[in-house]
Amino acid sequence: MKRHNERAANHEALRHSRRGFLAITAQLAAFGFVGCGRVTACAEDSVSLFDGRSMEGWRASENKDSWRVEGGCLVADGPRSHLFYEGPVCDHNFRNFDLTLEVLTKPGANSGVFIHTQYQETGSPSAGYEVQINNSYPMVGDNPEFRRTGGLFAVQDVFKAFLPDDQWFQMRILVIGKRIRVWVNEFLMVDYVEPESPPRMKNRVGRRLSRGTIALQAHDPNSRIHFRNIRIRPLPDQADPFADPRPDVSPYGITEGLIDRLSMSAIPATDFHIHLRGGMTVEKAIERQAVTGINAGVLENHGRGWPLDNNEKLAAFLESVAGRPVFVGIQVNDRDWAEVIDPKLLDQLDYVLADTMIMPMPDDNSPPVKLWQTDQYTIDDPEAWMERYMKHNLRVLSEPITILANPTWLPKPIEHLYDKLWTEERMRLLIETAVKRGIALEINAGKYPPEKFIRLARELGAKFTLGTNNFDDRPISLARCFDMIDRVQLQGRNFLLLRPKDKQVG
Repeated sequence: MKRHNERAANHEALRHSRRGFLAITAQLAAFGFVGCGRVTACAEDSVSLFDGRSMEGWRASENKDSWRVEGGCLVADGPRSHLFYEGPVCDHNFRNFDLTLEVLTKPGANSGVFIHTQYQETGSPSAGYEVQINNSYPMVGDNPEFRRTGGLFAVQDVFKAFLPDDQWFQMRILVIGKRIRVWVNEFLMVDYVEPESPPRMKNRVGRRLSRGTIALQAHDPNSRIHFRNIRIRPLPDQADPFADPRPDVSPYGITEGLIDRLSMSAIPATDFHIHLRGGMTVEKAIERQAVTGINAGVLENHGRGWPLDNNEKLAAFLESVAGRPVFVGIQVNDRDWAEVIDPKLLDQLDYVLADTMIMPMPDDNSPPVKLWQTDQYTIDDPEAWMERYMKHNLRVLSEPITILANPTWLPKPIEHLYDKLWTEERMRLLIETAVKRGIALEINAGKYPPEKFIRLARELGAKFTLGTNNFDDRPISLARCFDMIDRVQLQGRNFLLLRPKDKQVG
């Protein structure tokens, strides 16, 4: 009887397998595919790669029990394993395609979607690219995982975690020629063009576009991920990757292979100084992030006489940018800001930025003056003023800020005295105070701080950020920032890495 039941079960499984194969074959015929799976015409609709009932057409590597079908979903739950599509669609050998899938992460999960890859029994796939899935994987230790959902892992990364766990989101991956675009829900996360000779680390030389299959990742025993509605629309080999125009990135100082090189050094390149003013919007910041590969931090000015001059306006600003794949901060202009802002609102910010460009004049008991408005004051004794200015710098660094922007800035009337006024002793005091307070120093796209300051700051253990300090939505070149990275040989460890506990420093 037992043997009879086994034969019956096997027969039923074979019947379902044949039925599934015939259904897929019918779909392929309808969409212009032949039996060998090669594309003969562009499919108008997508084809399902997962039937919702079984892992038919999929093959797991190493820890195969890390995969199961549950509630119409593919579930990754266990030690490292990768699930490769090996079904009949295009002989599981895709070049150009439009892939969509729905994903749900459990708290602390880490995963990814591999493209243009091939089956291997152990380890992470060495061929192709990985689109990262990481909404809340803990950033702990000396080498924390800071790459978040929607980025091309270690090629063009996304650093802002913006999606909640336990909620479904859609991921779309469009590959045409040497161009990869990734959307998460409605947001374009990556618009990457592979260079002719992309810089790659020795263990990632296979991160190249060619053709291959799709794979899903089970990362570790603490990472539980659900996948469903996995569909692909194969596209013709001759499809034009730039039928949808891509913005020119050269005005931003982006050269071929630059983003790849920054990723090789694990540099979390982020412009934390993007003001939402003069036509600049969070939507434009997201698009800029996708095409340049430089992550975005958007902010508004906070203080008396500035756009955010009370808690109600700050709350409205936070609501307007909530749930977006960008870091969110404020630039504080009053020295009592920490006592004025509601702590609950402050906790919702990713960072607080300040500079030293507003200072009481002509003495400490005077009203604050915007030092870039040079008709509002005079400096009769540069050395005496510099002593006051140093105290002002230290006052700003005593506040619970995250980033000091434009460090060592001087107003125009005395900027020609920079080398005389900014002595090494003064630079060292500023840097050591910032390091002690855990405050990062901005490398601005303009002229501050100079190379000698950056070199000294690196030696003293400072952390850096990048900043453009825009006034409108026109491109600003970050070429100076990239040049400083190369000249001073900055690495990932030299840059601010925002962790959840770093939302408020001090």
